[in-house]
Amino acid sequence: MPDVSPPKADLALPGELLAELLSLVGEINAVLDPDELFPTIARCVGRLVDYQILEILLPDEEDVLVPAYVDGYDMETAVRGRPKVGEGISGAAAVSREPVFVPDVSQDPRYVPVFPGVVAELAIPLVHQDHLVGVLNIEGPDAEAFNPGARTALRILAGHLAVAIDNATLYREARWYAGLLATLYEIGKEAASILDLDELLRRVAELVKRVIDYEMFGILLLDEDEQELVLRQAVNFGPGKEKSRLPVSEGLCGAAVRSKEPVLVGDVRTDPRYVSLVKETRSELAIPLVHKDKVVGVFDLESPELDRFTERHVKVLMPLASQVAGAIANAELYERVRHNELRLGRELRIAQDVQRALFPETSPAGPGWEASAHFRPARELGGDLYDFYEMEEGRLGVATGDVSGKGAPAALYAAFASGTVRRRAREGKGPADLLGRVNGTLRHRGIEGLYCTLAYALFDFAGRSVRVANSGLPYPLHYRAGRGRAEPLTVSGLPLGTFDNVEYDELSVELAPGDGFLFFSDGITEALRGHEEYGVKRLRRGLETHGALSARALGEALMADLERFVGSRALTDDATLVVVKVL
Repeated sequence: MPDVSPPKADLALPGELLAELLSLVGEINAVLDPDELFPTIARCVGRLVDYQILEILLPDEEDVLVPAYVDGYDMETAVRGRPKVGEGISGAAAVSREPVFVPDVSQDPRYVPVFPGVVAELAIPLVHQDHLVGVLNIEGPDAEAFNPGARTALRILAGHLAVAIDNATLYREARWYAGLLATLYEIGKEAASILDLDELLRRVAELVKRVIDYEMFGILLLDEDEQELVLRQAVNFGPGKEKSRLPVSEGLCGAAVRSKEPVLVGDVRTDPRYVSLVKETRSELAIPLVHKDKVVGVFDLESPELDRFTERHVKVLMPLASQVAGAIANAELYERVRHNELRLGRELRIAQDVQRALFPETSPAGPGWEASAHFRPARELGGDLYDFYEMEEGRLGVATGDVSGKGAPAALYAAFASGTVRRRAREGKGPADLLGRVNGTLRHRGIEGLYCTLAYALFDFAGRSVRVANSGLPYPLHYRAGRGRAEPLTVSGLPLGTFDNVEYDELSVELAPGDGFLFFSDGITEALRGHEEYGVKRLRRGLETHGALSARALGEALMADLERFVGSRALTDDATLVVVKVL
């Protein structure tokens, strides 16, 4: 069947043109993902002008117009012919911030030929809030395709394209950063749980590979007595790795230690500070590992490619370096504790007594409710915490938490966090506000490398409701007596002490007679029997089976089931369980 649709250039009537533009703008604004947005833009532009070549060019930090999308020839050719702002017809449009139309490119010395058969070119700058977002460059074999109506429509459309590209860029950045935060949290949690220094460094090298696909990576630790950096972990460092010690006064790694700032060099041959560890190296990134304003070592990334590393790599590695520095400090501290175990035995026993004294002596109860708490430390000192805060007017605050890591550092941090929560709870703030204030206190004190996951619930037994906020602890379970089923309270948030200015969500639930609430650390659900985890499902089944029992009997039944599950094996993590029952 022949094509009977009207030619694109015939969109001359204002009504038809306006309708077409509104349709195109709607299609473009509906797309946020840049990978989908650019092909959508090309399809929409194709409905206005019959082009041969279409390019969407975005400026980089060096004012080079980088092709983000091309249609009409291959991307490899586009990358080779990247113009700078001011070069070519598209570069002229970028400088003038005005469209540039050339009906015969053979008569314009600015034209840069890329593909044969091009007669006319139209370059339209994409500007949003006086910021050059990019350039839409269109080329075709016929100047008539770029009639005044089409050029007017494209100029109007360009403003919407600039906004759409800006929004898509922000969307991609937000999505990337959210994924990065989740990955860094998991990496930090794992790193903080490893107390053997050699194992930690080996695992860190593997974890860094998850966020940066490096060619060569080394971890150098600072020998304060000798004022030297010692290469303790190396991946693909080649034959040069026998140079395992570097004075702090030398090299890019030494510069990172002295300045406590990242050192990024695109071509090491041009930097007099560079000291060769690997002769093939052309670019290097050194990230200092700083804990409590003290450098403990350096991440050293090297590559045979020029300009291999960027500011985005710095943005990724800096928070990770801070977490790893804390983990290294913890591991080194643990090594010292382990080597002096006999001498510290008495101190550890005293610390156990102090920690037990920090927990409530008895579980509280009141008119129409009762509570109980059950705690099993994995080691001499535990990093879990729990507390009850009885308030006026039939209200009860309940805190259950889990500090990253184990042993003395985790126990001390847990004591600090518990005291901070208790102080804030006395102010009578809501759960979400309380977590935000506690997070601010922990961040203000600057205890790097340690963080706390904590759930806080505020029960109002007179008002028959409970409000819950959570900062990364496993979801609490709500046993509904009327249904005989346990359901998770799905409220979450970032761990306390990790990032500034965090806002937390809050969930409100009605209380009914016989209801039970279970707060627990991941030491319960992640307890192992061989390779099998105890798991949330098993805990829910136990809660549903014993939900009618008193708070103490319910907690004891669940802990007894956990102990039967693990058998004679020691717990690998602190296990804490708090029960609140509505009578």
